[in-house]
Amino acid sequence: MEELCFFTAGGKEMALRWYSALETGIEEIDGQHRQLFEQIDRLLESAKSGAGQDACLRILDFLGGYVVEHFATEERYMERYGYPKKAEHKQQHAELVEYYRKMRARVEAEGAKPTLIIQLQHSLVEWLNNHILKSDRDLGDFLKSKR
Repeated sequence: MEELCFFTAGGKEMALRWYSALETGIEEIDGQHRQLFEQIDRLLESAKSGAGQDACLRILDFLGGYVVEHFATEERYMERYGYPKKAEHKQQHAELVEYYRKMRARVEAEGAKPTLIIQLQHSLVEWLNNHILKSDRDLGDFLKSKR
């Protein structure tokens, strides 16, 4: 199973890459996941380029809103098709939203320090690895069986 990654052995940053193994088979969900990856990369690039706190906060705000929109999409599918693991899946969404809110507040209070942005990005990557490769793919398999 492929995993998302950021750092090579030399500590050099790499782009967040989309792998076909991440696809759920539900085009709307997969398209939203790809957009999330693009925005997370944009956030790190913004911090690395010294774009400043305002630019990073704008990207974080877009990312936060987009995550909520994406989760709402997945949850509509769960409701519509009676997904049996809905409660667990929604709890995972709620945990990420709470983490995001805390990190957004830290960036606002401490500034868009590259180390803080990288910490946020690493946490998001770890979460995406676990969530997409397991929970979202399981949801995708369930949804495909219902169509």
